[in-house]
Amino acid sequence: MTRSDPSQAALVLAAGPRREVDSWVAGGVVPVTVAPLAGWVGVVARGPSRTGEPYDDGALLLAARALGPKAGPGLGFFEIDGRAVITVHPPGRRRVLRWVVWEPDVGLLRPPGLELAGPAEMVSLAGAAPRVRDELVELLHETRVRPARMLMAVMATLDLPGTRLLEHPDHVDSLPGATDREPDRRQVGWFEDAVRDSVRLRRELGGLP
Repeated sequence: MTRSDPSQAALVLAAGPRREVDSWVAGGVVPVTVAPLAGWVGVVARGPSRTGEPYDDGALLLAARALGPKAGPGLGFFEIDGRAVITVHPPGRRRVLRWVVWEPDVGLLRPPGLELAGPAEMVSLAGAAPRVRDELVELLHETRVRPARMLMAVMATLDLPGTRLLEHPDHVDSLPGATDREPDRRQVGWFEDAVRDSVRLRRELGGLP
């Protein structure tokens, strides 16, 4: 299995049962390692997706994929294009991803088209004490740290496991119960077909008067 660039953090913490998380992983196109993490199931991206460019960014594709209702709720932590990105997967069947995007020297961003998550929502989903919200708000106003360090600090503030995996994803190999999962070729084919259909539809619509 191709291993990821260690500078590219990509971790999802899912609260659902391991079998449900494994089932969700099986529907993806990114090679990952799945391992239990103190009350959560961790999913660590381990390299580029098995699709062609421009959809080969494993961290980005994993970040953009909502957890299934039985695999969630969950939280994702990613370094993408020099930014710290946190994804919030609400409980139940509300599968709309919510986002926190933070950039060094700038702070929190409001990218158009994304549903933003608030600190109280993150605290509640993580199971942390309500008082942690103020600590999290203060932390996210910091601007002079590296993205991976910001992600690690957020996880530590929320008392979540797996912070080491953000800078050293290979550490997941030493965890009991860790399993490498390679994408199924059929899933990769279906993804590529869907992308081609989407591109063709855009072209056709673009050609309408």
